[in-house]
Formats: sequence, structure tokens, C-alpha cells
Amino acid sequence: MSFRTSTATQQRQSLQDLQATQERMALNNARITSGNRIGSPGEDPTGAAAILDFGNSIDANTQYLKQIDSASAYLTTAENAVNGAVESVMRLGELAVSGSSASVPEVNAILQNLLALANTQSQGKYIFSGTKTNTQPFGDPLAPYTYQGNREDINLGVATGTLVSTNLTGDQVFLGGKGLAPGASPSDLFTAVQNLATGLLNGNNATVQTATTGLDAALANLNQMLAELGGRQAGLQSLQTSLGNFNASLQALQTDQQATDYPTAIMEYTNDQTIQSATLSVMAKVNKVNLFDYLA
Repeated sequence: MSFRTSTATQQRQSLQDLQATQERMALNNARITSGNRIGSPGEDPTGAAAILDFGNSIDANTQYLKQIDSASAYLTTAENAVNGAVESVMRLGELAVSGSSASVPEVNAILQNLLALANTQSQGKYIFSGTKTNTQPFGDPLAPYTYQGNREDINLGVATGTLVSTNLTGDQVFLGGKGLAPGASPSDLFTAVQNLATGLLNGNNATVQTATTGLDAALANLNQMLAELGGRQAGLQSLQTSLGNFNASLQALQTDQQATDYPTAIMEYTNDQTIQSATLSVMAKVNKVNLFDYLA
């Protein structure tokens, strides 16, 4: 009778061992099939928390990278417009040197092109209107050279605690300074071009010289604006590279936590298969012994 009791105890232990082995096999099978080391937080709370933290950081940095792309797009559009204005001013300088009244139509055409550049849009928004992006910066038919936007910067968050201004206002680019009225600055581009047209039309060398001085000042201001835009772009590109590299590192760490270690998982699965077979074999033999003992 004691033999049967011992056998029953052994059977219960064998069943428990078999269940534990099958659970490990199921876990490793899931790891091998899915490629994920952790199927649920309970399997490894610390590892699961680390994976979640890495994922949150990656998501935040990805959003910052999108903001950088958006900021860079606006700055590039502004750079192109200011570059166009620089080319126009250089051509106006050549026309001023010629001193010919025949150049007046071209001067006026360039003036209209400068107005178009000042009213440049990106994605349906006026880029030189400050935060009044739906307002044409130089759009008043009665006062076409008067700035209609505001003097506010458009800032985008491109990293934790880091904002970058994505715009220049039309008055600082084309009128020579924020908040300045037409003609108030020596670098007012529109006034200089109008003076040039008037001087050439009337053959007034003094007016042409005044216009030339204004164009030189306007060109210096435009180049300063280009330098500022270039500096912002360089900063964004550097930050973009840093965030991209950081995200790659985070993704590698996350993968290390999450990815299945296939050699280990396969080895453990194979070992447990062996253990399972051995346990089933022992249980089968014990059952036979128990049956014969009962019949005896």
C-alpha cells in the first residue's frame, strides 16, 4: 500500500513537472514564431517597461523630426525667395549703371517680380506675413508697398525645450526692418527701385545715385537675411542628424530588449522536448507498475 502512495506522489510531481515543461515550450515556441522575446509584460516586467520607454522616446523624436522637416521646408522657401530678390537687385544695379531711360520697363517689371517674391506662399500660407499667414503681406492695391502682416515669429518645437523660428517678416526683408514704414529705412528695397525708375525716366542722375545707394543697402540687408536663414537651416540639419542617430540607437536598444535570442530559445525548446519525452516515458512506466501492483 505504501508503494502505491509513493507512486501517486511521484505521479503528481511528474504531472507538475510536465506542465511546467510544456509552459516553457509554449513560451519559447511563441518567441521563435513571433520573433519577440516578451509576449506580455508579466513575462519580464523590467524588460517590458524598458521597451515601452524606448518606444515613447522614439515616438517623441520622430515627431520632432517631422517638425524639423516642416521648419526646413518653410526656411528653404524663404531662402529661395530672398535669393531671387538678391538676383533682382544685382540686375537693378546693372541697369542703374547704364543710366538709360529705355531700362525703365525692365525696372518696373523687376519691381513687380519683387512684390511677387514678397508675397511668396508655401502650402497655401504667406511666408513673409508673420503669424498672419492668410494675409498677403503686400496686398493692398492702394498701398502695395505697405506691409500688411505682423512682426511675430512662427516658432516650432524641434527638440525638448528647443524652438526655432521658421520665418522672416516682410518688413524686415523688403523694407529694411521690423515695424518700419515704407521709406523709413535706407535699405527699403521697394523705395530704392521706385527711385531708380523715376531717376532713369527723368534722366536725373542724383535720383539714380540715391537709388543706387538704397539698392546697395537693400542688398546688404538681403544678404544678412540669407545668412540668418542659412544659420537656422544649418542648426536644423545638425539637430536632425543628432536626433536621427539617437533614434537609431534607441531602436537598437529596444530591439535588444524585444528581439528573440533564437539560439537560446531553440536550445531551450529542444531541451524541454527531451525533458517532456523523458517525463512521459517515466510516467508510462510508473503507470504500468502501479497497475500490476493493483492486480497483484
